[in-house]
Amino acid sequence: MRETFECEKCGVISEDRSHLCSPREAESLSDYCGSAGDKSKMCDSIQETAEFTCVSCGRTAEGADMVCNSLKLH
Repeated sequence: MRETFECEKCGVISEDRSHLCSPREAESLSDYCGSAGDKSKMCDSIQETAEFTCVSCGRTAEGADMVCNSLKLH
């Protein structure tokens, strides 16, 4: 798996840690997808680049392959 990061504040997934306000490295897809993140407020820096959500757990991600059951947002 390529390097992937999860925002500890809102749970958004990105390959670019600079897009997240509080990034932590995710070891694998199972580290974050399937568990609910705090979706109350998405990081400002990623709002325009997040294009997918996981239908199963609601995680938001920049790429379809970063969540297990993706749905395009736009």
